[in-house]
Parts: sequence; structure tokens; C-alpha cells
Amino acid sequence: MAPGLTSVDSEISSSSWVTKPQVSRAIFPDGIKTSGQHPPIYHELRDFQSFPHSINEPTLWNAEDYRDHPERWVHRFSQEELTELSTAADSFRDAGTPLTGITQ
Repeated sequence: MAPGLTSVDSEISSSSWVTKPQVSRAIFPDGIKTSGQHPPIYHELRDFQSFPHSINEPTLWNAEDYRDHPERWVHRFSQEELTELSTAADSFRDAGTPLTGITQ
């Protein structure tokens, strides 16, 4: 989970924050959920300072491993895949479902 704001610098006044109008909850078909997100697992949260300063595990990506090998990280869609994606996007748009209505 990405670190979040836990305190506000005293130099930032409350008048510098932009207040946005409340959004009607009626636009959310399932209440006020946000596209499948869940509340944080608080006992898993850590201070940013406890994160590693460097990664030297096998998960590390080295630029030289990929620079001359785009096939390792670039996916070229086939015409069949493009047609499938286009059909799905058209169907979604035509159904008039709001983005907040996506469940899968």
C-alpha cells in the first residue's frame, strides 16, 4: 500500500485546500463503494521509513535485461484480441453503465 498523508505541515493553512461540492450518492449503483476497493488492513500498514531503501532481491528489474529485448515486456495485441477489446468497450459504452458500476 502506498504511504498516505498522516499529518499536515503547519505552513499549509486550511484556506489553501480546495473544497469540492458533495457528490450525490445516487450516482453509485451499489452505495458508496469505490470500484472494488476494500478498507485498509490496518495491522499490515507500516511507516514509510520502514520500507527498504533498495531492492536487491530476484524481483529487481535491471534495464540492461530489457533494453534490447522488448519481447520481454511489450505485448502486441493480435487482431482477434483487438476485436474482443473493441467489442467489449462498445458493449460497455452502449449499456450506459457508469464507471462506478463495474464489478468485474
